[in-house]
Amino acid sequence: MMRVQLYHGDCLDILPTLADGSVDAVVTDPPYGTNKAEWDMAFPTEWYTDAKRVGETVCIITGSIGLKDSMKLVGDDVLDVISARNMNGMTRGPIGFGNWLAAVLVGKKPRQGPNAFHFSVRGDKPEHPSPKPIEYMRHLIERITDPGDTVLDCFMGSGTTGVACVQTGRNFIGIEIDAGYYAIAEKRIAEAQMQLSMLPGSEL
Repeated sequence: MMRVQLYHGDCLDILPTLADGSVDAVVTDPPYGTNKAEWDMAFPTEWYTDAKRVGETVCIITGSIGLKDSMKLVGDDVLDVISARNMNGMTRGPIGFGNWLAAVLVGKKPRQGPNAFHFSVRGDKPEHPSPKPIEYMRHLIERITDPGDTVLDCFMGSGTTGVACVQTGRNFIGIEIDAGYYAIAEKRIAEAQMQLSMLPGSEL
């Protein structure tokens, strides 16, 4: 049976309470510091040390605009960069708009698969000012974890990582400081669990 644990609070308070190596992967989309929202005034860095301690692999979803800050944060820890093409969505980058999604990978080398570090996805209805398509999150999680693994998202937002984990058979731990986004995430993940429980043979 898959496990889901959600925390409403600051990841800087909650991450230190998690045991060393207690999750298989930290997959998260931190603020980029683009000033597009109240919570997006700066690129945070303090969480990274604890994330490395807690997770065997850390995957930072950056887009193109956050790539420089993310690479500076991880330094020589960098293992690779996973890229994806969002075929019906555009994001703003340093030199204009594009449809490239980047994710910086550090830590344990993930299992390999076809086109392991590049894939194409289609966007969906946003629940958040900086949305990531659910198809993208499913592909990303399937590339770097195995079914039954535990994934932590310390900037959970509207819960897309959690929904993707439920849909792909991963355990999920989510942390979100904003009460509004936490409520959306809680609802979306519960709905994903309910949908899965209705499938024949489900053990949820």
